[in-house]
Amino acid sequence: MSRRWTSLLGACAVVSLAALPPSAYADDPAPVKPAVQWPLTYLKADQVWQLTKGSGVTVGLVDSGVSPLGDTRANLLSGADFSEGATSSGIAHIDTDTDSHGTTMAVLIAGTGGGAGLRGLAPEAKILPVRMQKQTGEDPVKITDAVKFATAQHVKVINMSLGTAPTPELAAAVKAAQDADIVVVAAAGNGGGKVITPASYPGVVAVGAVDSTGTRWASSSYGPQVALMGPGVEIPVENADGVPKTVRGTSNATAYVTASAALVRALHPDWTAGQTIRVLLATATKAGGASGLTRNDQYGYGIVNPLAALNAGAPVAKDNPLVAGAAALAAALPANAPSASPSTPAPVSSSSASPAPTPSTAPPTNTQAVENAAKAAATEKSGLLSSRRNKILAACAGVAVLGFLLLLLNRGLKRRELRRNRAWH
Repeated sequence: MSRRWTSLLGACAVVSLAALPPSAYADDPAPVKPAVQWPLTYLKADQVWQLTKGSGVTVGLVDSGVSPLGDTRANLLSGADFSEGATSSGIAHIDTDTDSHGTTMAVLIAGTGGGAGLRGLAPEAKILPVRMQKQTGEDPVKITDAVKFATAQHVKVINMSLGTAPTPELAAAVKAAQDADIVVVAAAGNGGGKVITPASYPGVVAVGAVDSTGTRWASSSYGPQVALMGPGVEIPVENADGVPKTVRGTSNATAYVTASAALVRALHPDWTAGQTIRVLLATATKAGGASGLTRNDQYGYGIVNPLAALNAGAPVAKDNPLVAGAAALAAALPANAPSASPSTPAPVSSSSASPAPTPSTAPPTNTQAVENAAKAAATEKSGLLSSRRNKILAACAGVAVLGFLLLLLNRGLKRRELRRNRAWH
């Protein structure tokens, strides 16, 4: 084959590669494999994220601050720092989180997978870090100031994976947060004894820890205040320097319950904090011999089940069931259940009234879930169309290249024939 033909074929090969869609290149880097996080599998995160990922909800994280790592940076707000006194000395991620505790909680709640590949249960929720300590010590005065700040920022959920001494001021700050329609979640404690403060305060969702089999961790504190359990043993996280590690404790379980509350509030922004708590308690996976709506001091109402909570209908009662005098906890309603107290339709003129929808065409009551499902279907359809379009483009490119080669070959043959004819004459 002549050098001319070799060059033409080489050029055609380059053109054909350039015409192919990007996915056809052999040297595309493989996607980074995320760290194995058994709690996400246990809590059916893949199905949960088809409904919501927590977008639109801000979680107030009262802790040791949060380092802006790859897994936390995208969802991290400025926050405040009360570790030096009653007046914030700055935002809560200017300095390194030297304790690492707050960073690990932020990863479990809203990690994006952008660093060590760790994702939180609510990967689109925002974290408002409110630092109350740097390394050691849990001063109730600083915690009180931190809770007040988070309340003033109108967060939807406050996470307190900590313990401290009870004070009237702290109790009042927690009560004020609850009155502001905030779900307050706190760790039951790791001492294996009584539930610690502030988890022991009325209305607070006190959280204990279970392992991957759903068995209560032996060191998880227990008592009449325990409301829910969450994954808390051998939990993959990363420290403030981004170094992977595994941890255990009710702090981690609290983070997963906090994320579950954030998911519910994201899917149902019109629900009260009391309704959010009610649906989490009513849909919890029963453990420790409990059944129905009963609870026990070891497991509370059961292990948090965010998927079941997101698929439930709106609780009729709107108050916090963990406060004395509240309405009794009721079983979760199906998501498409009719309203318990339907409103009377307003009279309309016969000339302007539109036909009432039939049962087969009536809109579902859980409109947010339907919209999310529609978005998911649209995204999937878009992905399929994109893949099909790439294949068509690749086929067209191949046909074009083949046609170009045939054209060149035909011209070459004609020129050769012409030269032969000239030679004969």
